[in-house]
Amino acid sequence: MIAKRKRFKSRPRTWVGIFCVVIALSTPIVQKLLGPWFETNFEFPADRFVSLWVFWISVIIVLCLARYVEGYSLGVFGFQKSEKSLRSRLIEWIVAVLAAMVVTGVVVTFSEYVRKQIGGEPVRALELVRMLPAWVLIPAWITGSFTEEVLFRSYPIERLTQITGKRWLAGTITIIAFTGMHLLSWDWIHVLTVVLPGSIIITLLYMWKRSLAFVVIVHAVINAPLLLLPLIAPFL
Repeated sequence: MIAKRKRFKSRPRTWVGIFCVVIALSTPIVQKLLGPWFETNFEFPADRFVSLWVFWISVIIVLCLARYVEGYSLGVFGFQKSEKSLRSRLIEWIVAVLAAMVVTGVVVTFSEYVRKQIGGEPVRALELVRMLPAWVLIPAWITGSFTEEVLFRSYPIERLTQITGKRWLAGTITIIAFTGMHLLSWDWIHVLTVVLPGSIIITLLYMWKRSLAFVVIVHAVINAPLLLLPLIAPFL
């Protein structure tokens, strides 16, 4: 006898939604605050690797509360299975990758131009990235591409839309939060010329497609030059 899947009855609670949105959007702050603890208890670069779990724990908390407390299907937050054929999805993903590569090239070129024009110093965060081994960089790439899309795009956009009734407001809040949080690790030139335009583009793509997988792929491509090039640079 085949067991029937347990059905969850949607029972939205505004305070739970607001609580989860705060958890999602404040995850980088929590990671920053825990930084001294990680550095004290783990050697570099293991401390950087362990700190990635802050993002995964936030994703688990937010999605579990949405699923088991409020009764939402995860499909509401972009986890829905596509009904398109495999061929159509592959074409869509290839287009997404190509578009992301173009956007990355344009944004990075513009950022470097602005930095040279105002005599800005090199991005210090890049120096740290170059010091990290593959066993930290690759998990960081995967973590950033997936968890940031859940915490700063799919969950807050959908939940804030339900709370406020205004999708544009939800998107604007997440763009501001995502851009602002990067000031914790990056300089203002990088944030304004790379993070902000990238955030706007990915947010618009999510609001258009409402597919988590789609924006995760785009995010992964945009982050690849930053996190993966240090690994292959010695062989170029």
